[in-house]
This record gives sequence, structure tokens and C-alpha cells, in this order.
Amino acid sequence: MTVSITPVTPDFVAKVTDVDLTQSLSDDDFAAIEDAFNHYAVLEFPDQPLDDDQQSAFSERFGPLERMITDALGGTPSVISLSNIDEDGDLLDTGDARALFLSGNRYWHTDSSFKVVPAMASALSARQVPPEGGETEYADMRAAYDALPDTLKAEIADLEAEHSYGYSQGKISLDAMSEEEQDALPPVIHPMVRVHPASGRKALYIGRHASHILGRPIEDGRALLAKLLEHATQDRFIYSHSWQVGDLVMWDNRAVLHRGRAWDESRYKRIMHRTTIAGEGGDNPWLVDQVSSG
Repeated sequence: MTVSITPVTPDFVAKVTDVDLTQSLSDDDFAAIEDAFNHYAVLEFPDQPLDDDQQSAFSERFGPLERMITDALGGTPSVISLSNIDEDGDLLDTGDARALFLSGNRYWHTDSSFKVVPAMASALSARQVPPEGGETEYADMRAAYDALPDTLKAEIADLEAEHSYGYSQGKISLDAMSEEEQDALPPVIHPMVRVHPASGRKALYIGRHASHILGRPIEDGRALLAKLLEHATQDRFIYSHSWQVGDLVMWDNRAVLHRGRAWDESRYKRIMHRTTIAGEGGDNPWLVDQVSSG
């Protein structure tokens, strides 16, 4: 079996077929997938009926996995359950702390930008999906950066932003996290423009966790962040994925923003399991093999 990679556009999103992720991949097949990932930033793998162990094994080919930031959502240390069900498999009640906590995923963000070592990639597996709604949208931050005026590129070239989970999630609800878990996520600083280590392309690094810009008045910095986000999430930069059971979608957090779309949570279950591949550089206290601080 030879992996088939079909681009959705020349540079953004590709569908990967003729591969079975429930089995261990050959080095050649994995190399083809990794090359496609570095080029397209979002990969769709249809018809992959994975369990958590298989999803973790595939994800770990790219690097060590991050553990989740709270124990309240269920799952395992390496596989996060992003689902609107409780521990008995029933729909969450309206206003449940976990439902409010997860609602933050409906805002444009990049996973783990609030960590001192931000995530490299995420992989989301669809275990049960609603008949309508619940799509995930992806925005290409490389194309968005390329389309900026040269004057704005020069303005943001050396700027840094503070990313804070307390800032972003505090607008919605932190009730699903203990105080100890919240204390383990102090604000961190990241550049607003990142260079992809494999492709060399520059990308905007922004999203809902970016609180303010260092060296600028708070409101001025937030106004610039909002301006950049509005630019970066124009339709021309966005791809929307409509989920089918068995889909696995993997995206590059260094080059992409994403958000989930609404569905009728009072009627339909949406059961999604996510693995998160850790980024490189520095001492990372959020690796799966690290002792949880929560």
C-alpha cells in the first residue's frame, strides 16, 4: 500500500488515503505523511476507526505527547475527551461547568499557546458526530501573514504577546479546573511571528489566548491583535471540515488557527478524542511522562 495525498489547495489542507492508521506505519509511509504535514499544515485521514492506543501510537511518531491541563474532562493522560457527555455517557446538562469550559474551543485559537513550550500539532478523532453542525474551521496563518502589507509586517516583526489561559478562559469559565491546575498555567511570552522550522515560512502566532502585546499599552495592543485576527480569518484563508465518524484530522499549531462550530448540544452527542504533540525547545513540564501538577 502506498500513501495517497490529495491536496485541497496547492498549499493548505490535504486528504490522506490508502493508509491504515490502526497499524504501525512503515518508515516510508510515515515520511510521506510528515512531508505532507509540513507542507499543507492540515491533513485529513478519512475512515480511520481508531481507539485511544492507536491514536496515541500514530501521534507519537511525530514526537512526545502533551498531557491535558485538567482532569475534569475525562480521558487518559495522553488523550483528551472533547465531548459533551458526562462520565455515564449522557448529554451534559445546560450550564454544566465542563460544557462552559469546552465552549472556549469555539473561538479562534492555537492549542497550548498558553504553555511555556507551545504545542507542535494536534490530532482529533471523530468517535460520534451530530447529523448537522459541529464543523471545525482552520485558518492558514502563513497565507494570512504573506497577505499583510509590508508596513504591517515590519511593525510586528519583533513584537511579542503574552498568552494566558486565565485571560482567555476567564472570559467564559474556569470552574472545571482546580486552583492548583490554574496556578500551573502562568502567563507566557511568545513572538507574534513564527518561522516554521521545516518549511521556513513565516506565520502569524495569535488567537484567543494572546492577551496583550509587550511594550504597548494594553488596549492598543489588543486592538492590533484584533485587527490581525480579523485579517487572518477572512474566508479566503479558511477551510471548514465537516466531520464523519472515523475521521482523523491533524493540524500544525505553529501555522494554523482553528475553532469548533456550534451544534444542537441539547439533542446530539459529539464525541471527539484529541492527542497533542509537544513542541520542541526548553524544559516542558506538560509531557505525558511528567508528574501532573493538577
